[in-house]
Amino acid sequence: GVGGMVDVFKALHRRMQRELALKVIKKKMATEEFIIRFRREIQAAARLNHPHVIAAFDAGECELGDFLVMEFVDGDDLSNIVKKNGPLTVNETVSAIRQAAEAFEYAHRHGIVHRDIKPANLMRDANRVVKVADLGLARLEPTGKDVEEQSELTHEGTSMGTVDYMSPEQATNAARADHRADIYSLGCTMYYLLAGRAVYQESSLIGRIVAHREK
Repeated sequence: GVGGMVDVFKALHRRMQRELALKVIKKKMATEEFIIRFRREIQAAARLNHPHVIAAFDAGECELGDFLVMEFVDGDDLSNIVKKNGPLTVNETVSAIRQAAEAFEYAHRHGIVHRDIKPANLMRDANRVVKVADLGLARLEPTGKDVEEQSELTHEGTSMGTVDYMSPEQATNAARADHRADIYSLGCTMYYLLAGRAVYQESSLIGRIVAHREK
């Protein structure tokens, strides 16, 4: 997988003979802020041990940059599944959303708000087990030094997330988004799985943000 700031490789742990996913930061392209965010993603992943959250096994830094070693999910994300095969059935949708909801309830109890829930961040494996991916925008309940870092990363009034699935309050101020914003995003995700399209179809980002607030 290729992203703007990271690459994700399918890897083999030679000693354990186990397939893994290796997420590596693009050191030459990453800003200091992105590196901090990536390390916060590692911290968030380390807090969570749940059957519906992609497990983190190791993290570190090498000549390529920071890396995160994760469970390899033999499947695809729900966005690609819908694009390839059309909307899910009601039973498939309920199963997927219930599994994701269990993961987010667990994450919220551990002080983590995901803030980027969308079909592309829900993986479904060959056995139809759904697992939450990508904690890159997650907000951790801060303590000590984390308070300073979090305030630097998410300023008051800053919008973060994916517009099609973003709650009105998160669009206004991501720093104050709590677990209810995740529930809203999961509802928008459920709509996509059933309808095969996002809730609102306005052509501009601003138009969709306003639609979530006004419609």
